[in-house]
Amino acid sequence: MRNALIRFGLLAIGLVYVAIGVVSARIAWLGARNRDEGVPGALRFLMEQRYGVVLLGAVILGVAGIAASHAVEAIRGGKGIVARVGLAANAIGYAVLVWTSARLLLHLGNRGASLEHEGISWLLRASWGATFLEIVGSAVIVGGLWEVYQGLRGRLDLSRKLLPRRLARGLELIARFGLVARGTVLCVLGFFLVRAAEELNPDRVRTLGGALSAFSHTALGPSFLGVVALGMAAYGVHLWTRALLKRKV
Repeated sequence: MRNALIRFGLLAIGLVYVAIGVVSARIAWLGARNRDEGVPGALRFLMEQRYGVVLLGAVILGVAGIAASHAVEAIRGGKGIVARVGLAANAIGYAVLVWTSARLLLHLGNRGASLEHEGISWLLRASWGATFLEIVGSAVIVGGLWEVYQGLRGRLDLSRKLLPRRLARGLELIARFGLVARGTVLCVLGFFLVRAAEELNPDRVRTLGGALSAFSHTALGPSFLGVVALGMAAYGVHLWTRALLKRKV
Protein backbone atom coordinates (compact mmCIF):
# COMPACT_ATOMS: atom_id res chain seq x y z
CA MET A 1 0.00 0.00 0.00
CA ARG A 2 2.79 2.41 0.96
CA ASN A 3 4.69 1.71 -2.27
CA ALA A 4 1.55 2.26 -4.35
CA LEU A 5 0.89 5.63 -2.64
CA ILE A 6 4.44 6.82 -3.17
CA ARG A 7 4.57 5.67 -6.79
CA PHE A 8 1.31 7.46 -7.57
CA GLY A 9 2.60 10.52 -5.71
CA LEU A 10 5.81 10.53 -7.75
CA LEU A 11 3.78 10.41 -10.95
CA ALA A 12 1.70 13.39 -9.75
CA ILE A 13 4.70 15.46 -8.66
CA GLY A 14 6.45 14.59 -11.90
CA LEU A 15 3.49 16.01 -13.80
CA VAL A 16 3.84 19.29 -11.88
CA TYR A 17 7.56 19.49 -12.69
CA VAL A 18 6.96 18.84 -16.37
CA ALA A 19 4.36 21.63 -16.35
CA ILE A 20 6.82 23.95 -14.57
CA GLY A 21 9.35 23.23 -17.29
CA VAL A 22 6.89 23.85 -20.11
CA VAL A 23 5.63 27.14 -18.64
CA SER A 24 9.14 28.43 -17.87
CA ALA A 25 10.45 27.44 -21.31
CA ARG A 26 7.59 29.31 -22.96
CA ILE A 27 8.44 32.40 -20.92
CA ALA A 28 12.16 32.12 -21.72
CA TRP A 29 12.05 31.34 -25.44
CA LEU A 30 8.61 32.43 -26.65
CA GLY A 31 8.29 35.55 -24.51
CA ALA A 32 5.01 34.41 -22.95
CA ARG A 33 3.49 37.09 -20.76
CA ASN A 34 0.76 37.32 -18.14
CA ARG A 35 1.64 33.89 -16.78
CA ASP A 36 2.76 32.92 -13.33
CA GLU A 37 6.00 31.00 -12.99
CA GLY A 38 6.80 28.14 -10.67
CA VAL A 39 4.16 25.97 -9.03
CA PRO A 40 1.18 28.38 -9.43
CA GLY A 41 1.90 28.77 -13.14
CA ALA A 42 2.30 25.02 -13.57
CA LEU A 43 -1.00 24.27 -11.82
CA ARG A 44 -2.83 26.87 -13.89
CA PHE A 45 -1.30 25.41 -17.04
CA LEU A 46 -2.59 21.96 -16.10
CA MET A 47 -6.01 23.40 -15.27
CA GLU A 48 -6.20 25.01 -18.73
CA GLN A 49 -5.79 21.69 -20.52
CA ARG A 50 -8.70 19.74 -21.97
CA TYR A 51 -8.97 17.44 -18.96
CA GLY A 52 -7.59 20.00 -16.54
CA VAL A 53 -9.94 19.15 -13.69
CA VAL A 54 -8.97 15.48 -13.90
CA LEU A 55 -5.26 16.31 -14.06
CA LEU A 56 -5.41 18.64 -11.10
CA GLY A 57 -7.54 16.17 -9.15
CA ALA A 58 -4.94 13.47 -9.81
CA VAL A 59 -2.20 15.81 -8.58
CA ILE A 60 -4.13 16.48 -5.36
CA LEU A 61 -4.77 12.79 -4.69
CA GLY A 62 -1.24 11.69 -5.56
CA VAL A 63 0.54 14.38 -3.57
CA ALA A 64 -1.83 13.96 -0.60
CA GLY A 65 -1.03 10.25 -0.56
CA ILE A 66 2.73 10.74 -0.53
CA ALA A 67 2.40 13.51 2.08
CA ALA A 68 0.40 11.22 4.37
CA SER A 69 2.90 8.39 3.89
CA HIS A 70 5.87 10.61 4.80
CA ALA A 71 4.02 12.06 7.79
CA VAL A 72 3.28 8.60 9.16
CA GLU A 73 6.91 7.53 8.71
CA ALA A 74 8.13 10.66 10.49
CA ILE A 75 5.80 10.08 13.46
CA ARG A 76 6.30 6.34 13.84
CA GLY A 77 10.06 6.56 13.92
CA GLY A 78 12.27 3.62 13.10
CA LYS A 79 14.75 5.91 11.36
CA GLY A 80 17.35 8.42 12.49
CA ILE A 81 16.37 11.90 13.62
CA VAL A 82 17.76 13.51 10.46
CA ALA A 83 15.72 11.19 8.24
CA ARG A 84 12.58 11.82 10.30
CA VAL A 85 13.03 15.60 10.10
CA GLY A 86 13.47 15.29 6.34
CA LEU A 87 10.31 13.21 6.04
CA ALA A 88 8.38 15.74 8.14
CA ALA A 89 9.64 18.62 5.98
CA ASN A 90 8.62 16.74 2.82
CA ALA A 91 5.17 16.06 4.28
CA ILE A 92 4.68 19.76 5.04
CA GLY A 93 5.88 20.81 1.59
CA TYR A 94 3.58 18.33 -0.12
CA ALA A 95 0.67 19.44 2.08
CA VAL A 96 1.22 23.04 0.92
CA LEU A 97 1.17 21.83 -2.69
CA VAL A 98 -2.09 19.98 -2.05
CA TRP A 99 -3.60 23.12 -0.49
CA THR A 100 -2.47 25.31 -3.41
CA SER A 101 -3.88 22.84 -5.95
CA ALA A 102 -7.17 22.50 -4.08
CA ARG A 103 -7.63 26.28 -3.94
CA LEU A 104 -7.17 26.50 -7.69
CA LEU A 105 -9.50 23.56 -8.35
CA LEU A 106 -12.18 25.09 -6.13
CA HIS A 107 -11.62 28.56 -7.62
CA LEU A 108 -10.60 30.09 -4.29
CA GLY A 109 -8.65 33.30 -4.87
CA ASN A 110 -5.55 34.34 -3.01
CA ARG A 111 -6.21 36.39 0.09
CA GLY A 112 -3.38 38.58 1.32
CA ALA A 113 0.19 37.39 1.57
CA SER A 114 1.17 33.88 0.59
CA LEU A 115 1.31 31.12 3.17
CA GLU A 116 5.07 30.86 2.69
CA HIS A 117 5.62 34.60 3.20
CA GLU A 118 3.48 34.66 6.32
CA GLY A 119 5.36 31.67 7.74
CA ILE A 120 8.78 33.24 7.09
CA SER A 121 7.64 36.55 8.58
CA TRP A 122 6.45 34.79 11.75
CA LEU A 123 9.69 32.84 11.95
CA LEU A 124 11.90 35.93 11.67
CA ARG A 125 10.00 37.61 14.48
CA ALA A 126 11.05 34.84 16.87
CA SER A 127 14.36 35.19 18.70
CA TRP A 128 15.61 31.89 17.29
CA GLY A 129 13.96 32.27 13.88
CA ALA A 130 16.83 33.79 11.92
CA THR A 131 19.28 31.11 13.09
CA PHE A 132 16.79 28.34 12.29
CA LEU A 133 16.10 29.80 8.83
CA GLU A 134 19.82 30.07 8.13
CA ILE A 135 20.26 26.40 9.06
CA VAL A 136 17.36 25.44 6.82
CA GLY A 137 18.76 27.50 3.95
CA SER A 138 22.18 25.90 4.35
CA ALA A 139 20.57 22.45 4.41
CA VAL A 140 18.70 23.26 1.19
CA ILE A 141 21.97 24.30 -0.44
CA VAL A 142 23.65 21.07 0.69
CA GLY A 143 20.67 19.11 -0.65
CA GLY A 144 20.96 20.93 -3.95
CA LEU A 145 24.68 20.18 -4.22
CA TRP A 146 23.95 16.54 -3.44
CA GLU A 147 21.40 16.36 -6.25
CA VAL A 148 23.91 17.96 -8.64
CA TYR A 149 26.44 15.31 -7.61
CA GLN A 150 23.86 12.55 -8.04
CA GLY A 151 23.12 13.86 -11.51
CA LEU A 152 26.79 13.94 -12.47
CA ARG A 153 28.21 10.88 -10.73
CA GLY A 154 25.51 9.18 -8.68
CA ARG A 155 24.10 5.69 -9.17
CA LEU A 156 20.50 5.54 -10.40
CA ASP A 157 18.85 2.42 -9.01
CA LEU A 158 16.52 1.59 -11.90
CA SER A 159 15.37 -1.74 -13.30
CA ARG A 160 17.07 -1.41 -16.69
CA LYS A 161 16.31 -5.00 -17.64
CA LEU A 162 12.70 -4.01 -18.26
CA LEU A 163 13.67 -1.65 -21.08
CA PRO A 164 15.69 -1.77 -24.31
CA ARG A 165 19.28 -0.65 -23.71
CA ARG A 166 19.03 2.57 -25.74
CA LEU A 167 15.80 3.64 -24.07
CA ALA A 168 17.24 2.91 -20.63
CA ARG A 169 20.34 4.94 -21.47
CA GLY A 170 18.22 7.82 -22.75
CA LEU A 171 16.11 7.87 -19.59
CA GLU A 172 19.26 7.84 -17.49
CA LEU A 173 20.64 10.89 -19.32
CA ILE A 174 17.32 12.70 -18.90
CA ALA A 175 17.30 11.85 -15.19
CA ARG A 176 20.85 13.15 -14.71
CA PHE A 177 20.05 16.40 -16.53
CA GLY A 178 16.96 16.83 -14.38
CA LEU A 179 18.84 16.20 -11.14
CA VAL A 180 21.53 18.76 -12.03
CA ALA A 181 18.89 21.36 -12.96
CA ARG A 182 16.78 20.85 -9.83
CA GLY A 183 19.89 20.78 -7.65
CA THR A 184 20.92 24.12 -9.10
CA VAL A 185 17.48 25.58 -8.38
CA LEU A 186 17.62 24.27 -4.81
CA CYS A 187 20.97 25.99 -4.29
CA VAL A 188 19.43 29.28 -5.41
CA LEU A 189 16.43 28.79 -3.11
CA GLY A 190 18.74 28.04 -0.20
CA PHE A 191 20.84 31.13 -0.96
CA PHE A 192 17.76 33.36 -0.76
CA LEU A 193 16.72 31.73 2.53
CA VAL A 194 20.15 32.41 4.06
CA ARG A 195 20.06 35.97 2.75
CA ALA A 196 16.61 36.54 4.26
CA ALA A 197 17.86 35.24 7.60
CA GLU A 198 20.94 37.48 7.56
CA GLU A 199 18.93 40.59 6.64
CA LEU A 200 15.82 39.66 8.70
CA ASN A 201 13.81 40.42 5.58
CA PRO A 202 11.14 37.89 4.48
CA ASP A 203 10.89 39.63 1.11
CA ARG A 204 14.31 38.19 0.23
CA VAL A 205 12.85 34.69 0.14
CA ARG A 206 12.02 33.40 -3.32
CA THR A 207 9.54 30.76 -4.38
CA LEU A 208 10.43 28.23 -7.04
CA GLY A 209 9.09 30.62 -9.67
CA GLY A 210 11.18 33.45 -8.24
CA ALA A 211 14.30 31.32 -8.33
CA LEU A 212 13.65 30.41 -11.96
CA SER A 213 13.05 34.06 -12.81
CA ALA A 214 16.43 34.93 -11.28
CA PHE A 215 18.13 32.78 -13.93
CA SER A 216 16.82 35.04 -16.70
CA HIS A 217 18.59 38.01 -15.08
CA THR A 218 22.03 36.41 -15.20
CA ALA A 219 24.66 37.25 -17.79
CA LEU A 220 23.40 34.34 -19.91
CA GLY A 221 19.92 35.88 -20.07
CA PRO A 222 16.62 34.12 -20.81
CA SER A 223 18.39 31.32 -22.68
CA PHE A 224 19.79 30.04 -19.38
CA LEU A 225 16.27 30.04 -17.92
CA GLY A 226 15.17 27.99 -20.93
CA VAL A 227 17.87 25.39 -20.31
CA VAL A 228 16.98 25.16 -16.61
CA ALA A 229 13.29 24.92 -17.58
CA LEU A 230 14.05 21.91 -19.78
CA GLY A 231 15.93 20.47 -16.83
CA MET A 232 12.91 20.87 -14.57
CA ALA A 233 10.78 19.03 -17.12
CA ALA A 234 13.50 16.37 -17.28
CA TYR A 235 13.31 16.04 -13.50
CA GLY A 236 9.59 15.37 -13.85
CA VAL A 237 10.38 12.59 -16.33
CA HIS A 238 12.95 11.30 -13.81
CA LEU A 239 10.22 11.05 -11.16
CA TRP A 240 8.02 9.14 -13.60
CA THR A 241 10.92 6.80 -14.29
CA ARG A 242 11.46 6.27 -10.56
CA ALA A 243 7.78 5.56 -10.04
CA LEU A 244 7.66 2.97 -12.80
CA LEU A 245 11.12 1.38 -12.73
CA LYS A 246 12.74 1.88 -9.34
CA ARG A 247 13.00 -1.39 -7.44
CA LYS A 248 11.99 0.17 -4.14
CA VAL A 249 10.57 3.66 -3.46
